[in-house]
Amino acid sequence: MNGTIYERELIHIFSGEQKVLNIYSKKLDEDGRKAALSMLDKPFFVTRSAGSLGADLIAMRHDFSFIVEVKSSIKDKLMFTEASGRMQDQAIRLREMCERAGLFVLYAYRMKGVSGDPWRVFAIPGEVVGRLRSVYSRLPKVGETRNGNFVLKWDQGMLLSRFIEYMNQEV
Repeated sequence: MNGTIYERELIHIFSGEQKVLNIYSKKLDEDGRKAALSMLDKPFFVTRSAGSLGADLIAMRHDFSFIVEVKSSIKDKLMFTEASGRMQDQAIRLREMCERAGLFVLYAYRMKGVSGDPWRVFAIPGEVVGRLRSVYSRLPKVGETRNGNFVLKWDQGMLLSRFIEYMNQEV
């Protein structure tokens, strides 16, 4: 299953694994490469999450924790109402659970066959409190249709390398 390949790629990036970071960073500009390689010094503990309506990954470290849902496609737009609306139901459920805990859901969308950084990140619109609010406020939000259904538009997301740069910046 191709989605599992990309989940593992993201696990290795967030976990600061040298080999995967070297491969990923080759696709990036100089700033992106520097940001990506900063994961070597500031890795997360990342674990896969089980369950059909749960998230794919949980990333934790002393200063940030977030829930990650991984999507991949050859298309530049993913409608959450595809596949009988299962993605839509999952997104609503994850948002509700994360809001109760003061967290947010990070959608990591990997587009296949593109040059440069193939990853874009988004947050589901919601209420976030505490220190994570500043991270959440910088992220582009998952779009919504006129009917209130979620949609991911790859070109409207934040480069994963820029997200990493923000998380790992020196304070």
